[in-house]
Amino acid sequence: MPSGKSLAGASLFLLTAFLPTFILAVPTQVSVSGRKLLVNSQPYTVQGVAYSPYPVGTTAGSNSSGCTGPYFWWADRPTYIADFPLIKKMGANTIRAYGILNDTSANTVLQVRAALDAAHAQGLYVIMNFYPSHTVPIAPNAAAWQAQFLDAVNAYKDHPAVLIWEFGNEQNLDNGQDPAWYTLVNSAAGAAKGMDPDHPIMTVDGECSAGCPNSPLTFSIGYAVRGALDTNVSNLDIWGINVYRGPTFQGAFQFLASTTTKPILVTEFGKDAWHDSVGVEDQAMQADHVRSLWQEISANLSATGTGSQALAGGVVFEWSDEWWKDPTNDCLTHGTQPKFSVSADTVDPNYQDEWFGLNAVSPVDAVANPGGTNRVQRQSYATMQTFWNPTAVQGTGTAAASFFSDTVRNYPNPFQLGPGSTKFVVLTNEAGTVDIRIYDAGGQFVTSFSRTVTGAGRSEVVWDGHNSQGSLVSSGLYIARVHGHSTAHDETQYRRVVGVK
Repeated sequence: MPSGKSLAGASLFLLTAFLPTFILAVPTQVSVSGRKLLVNSQPYTVQGVAYSPYPVGTTAGSNSSGCTGPYFWWADRPTYIADFPLIKKMGANTIRAYGILNDTSANTVLQVRAALDAAHAQGLYVIMNFYPSHTVPIAPNAAAWQAQFLDAVNAYKDHPAVLIWEFGNEQNLDNGQDPAWYTLVNSAAGAAKGMDPDHPIMTVDGECSAGCPNSPLTFSIGYAVRGALDTNVSNLDIWGINVYRGPTFQGAFQFLASTTTKPILVTEFGKDAWHDSVGVEDQAMQADHVRSLWQEISANLSATGTGSQALAGGVVFEWSDEWWKDPTNDCLTHGTQPKFSVSADTVDPNYQDEWFGLNAVSPVDAVANPGGTNRVQRQSYATMQTFWNPTAVQGTGTAAASFFSDTVRNYPNPFQLGPGSTKFVVLTNEAGTVDIRIYDAGGQFVTSFSRTVTGAGRSEVVWDGHNSQGSLVSSGLYIARVHGHSTAHDETQYRRVVGVK
């Protein structure tokens, strides 16, 4: 057994080894030239994924009906540390983060910067969204919103993971029907440019499925009555669009390109995995939709086109299912209530808001541990990977190179014994079992856990610091033996874990 002195030394090493690292900030130079987005003067195509990784049992709102909230992913380090390598493995280069700019309190800024560090370490850029209220009048709130936005730009403008500032998401569908909205967009964009000339500014229009009120257009872009002409928003660099028209975009790009000279970024596209007419999950249908949609985006990219193409890229919606969105169910139930319908989608016109994930999620224990969520990659993940990272090893079945797809990690580490716990995050290439056995520094067995995984994806196991008899262990160093087993592989990893009181 190590002496007390060596154990203390090991604990001190682990205290520093597992704390978040902060990157020396050097801003990335991002600009727009004609229809092209440039990163460090080189053409850049956004291969993005919308990132809102709500664990089962959490909600965007406040605590209610067994749901915990509001959930902010940048405060959930175990989740994004596990997800970012998988996003990179898929071949994405960008994530779109909703509401990440809305709170600039000191603690939140530290959390967001740590999350940006983790994204940057994986070679991922981040579209940084400021999300104003959709339900209050524009004019009385414009000055406060602009000030909040500028505070956030100032907080992160030096970070190399920042790609684009996004002011508003689908505002045009609600109070953004007031022309005062685009006046505010132009003002905020101009002020942000004065503070940070290194990153472009974007606003995102949503599409009205049956035409926007008082408008002949489904988007506001190019509509003079709304004040949404290029001349009205001269400080704006990029138009973002969220588009759901079925397996094709139905000519949206060509029409919008005739109304603006700015680059257009498809900030949301995709399809849910619930096939409403037959009442089952249909991964093949979802994969077919995203394949067709990305092929159409790819054919209209400005970075690789001959000059007439207007698109700066696309962001697939979304990384993982969100179980809190169906108003007819709680956040512990995977609801199937349609959010909207698309008549042009003859395959499956109803779109279920809780089923858009490239990853399916499921609760580890929805009652005792609502924050514990497993992930399983859907076919749509592999489909996007064939476009964005075709040389990657496809982690399926016996073709997987190994059982684990990455190093097993646990956070926090060290963790506080008693009120705290540590979460092991396990990424696997295939179905099988994961067994975790905890030993003390002297090699004595403490406790064990077992988890069945149904396919490639992510699983979580939480240790609360108790041994197999239910007693709280003493402070010190512990060793976790993590063993993965499938029909093709047996693989073992080890983690050092420190419990403190």
